Amino acid sequence: MEIEKFRFPGEFEPQTDVFINWLPDYCAGEDGDKGREVLVEVVKNLLGHVNVHVNCGCETSLEACKQMLADAGVDVSDPDTEGQRNTAADNGDEKFSPFIRFTQFDDWSVSIRDNGPDVMIDDEGNTLAVNMRWSNYSNNDKMEPAQQLARRAGANMAIDLDVFDMVNSDMVSEGGNREFNGKGVMIAVEDTEVVKRNPEYTKEEIEDEYKRVWNLDKIIWIPKPMLEDDDIRKGPIDKMEDGTLIWPGSFAAHADEYCRFVDEDTVLLAEVTEEEAAEGPISAENKRRIDAAYEILKNETLPDGRPLKIVRMPFPEHLIFRGSQDNPTVMGWKQFFDENGGVAFDGTPWPEGDCCFVNSCSYCNFLVCNDVVLGQRYWHEGMDPRIKEKDERAKAVLKSVFPDREVVMLDTYYLNLFGGGVHCWTKNVAMPQ
Repeated sequence: MEIEKFRFPGEFEPQTDVFINWLPDYCAGEDGDKGREVLVEVVKNLLGHVNVHVNCGCETSLEACKQMLADAGVDVSDPDTEGQRNTAADNGDEKFSPFIRFTQFDDWSVSIRDNGPDVMIDDEGNTLAVNMRWSNYSNNDKMEPAQQLARRAGANMAIDLDVFDMVNSDMVSEGGNREFNGKGVMIAVEDTEVVKRNPEYTKEEIEDEYKRVWNLDKIIWIPKPMLEDDDIRKGPIDKMEDGTLIWPGSFAAHADEYCRFVDEDTVLLAEVTEEEAAEGPISAENKRRIDAAYEILKNETLPDGRPLKIVRMPFPEHLIFRGSQDNPTVMGWKQFFDENGGVAFDGTPWPEGDCCFVNSCSYCNFLVCNDVVLGQRYWHEGMDPRIKEKDERAKAVLKSVFPDREVVMLDTYYLNLFGGGVHCWTKNVAMPQ
């Protein structure tokens, strides 16, 4: 297989399919129910724009998933899959026919962006899948059976699209930390790929391998992830006025939380102002990390010598989740500490009382899918008006960089609560037409 003729398309290019992992049953309680409600809205807003595949993996009820979607008005009847795909691809309409397909590939993971099908294309209508290793965000050894399941799930989803040729890699990498411009350039967080995921390899070895499997001309390394998206096991990052420790609300540590390609030479980059940085240690650290990325991006060029254009996106207000020890969401986070002896890497023990997390919110974690963009918003009646103002500014930025697409802002708080947003929970694929 000649990898050199393939490329990974930019998300802003035409797409044919989007995969979604349904929120598993082990994400229980009111928070889990509300998270699934967000996924219902994601599905409803994608139908008519792209073929939608909903996977119900390990400990996930297919029947409950279908019922929830049906109750929301989604036609969940079993389609003539091949006929629907052909109609969607060949009828010349601007929009796809509303195709939805349900699968049950075994998979313990939730954010399908990270282990879902990575399909490359060439100019002759051929496809090639890239099959990376998986380690559950460095929580487990990549050779454990559950991690092999997640890796196979992505490969099986590619095969389900009739993509049979694959290139394999022994390195661990997640889709949320790979931003492609479709022309041989990738942006990734160095701390995640080099330090956290592949410590047994040098940076040079990792870069050479990524250039091989993704057929890249250039990798732009940005230093660090956002603080609330960094590894929760590193320890608390702030405290409430009553002294309750505040922990990060994720462990993904991905680029798509704050740095995105919106076309082949334009990057959307989050921004924390000086005034926001002065409000607390989380914002101050995020500003340092974003500013470091900005210094790199503003001096980078594309392979043909053109500089990158940088558009700034506001950073959301910090939304704090507080729950008791018997809250199912808190119990889910606690399991990672139990596997580490009940303490964070810095020695901080798991709290005995209430737990507080900074929800991993982001205006950059949007999904671009043909003529629609699904963004994230957070304001509710009675909340700080600054949240509403930022929601509106974020939508305006998305409209400015995607002027010919419909921008739909979804209330994603309860999806973010489980460590990822709209982009994390979806995996778009551009199949040859």
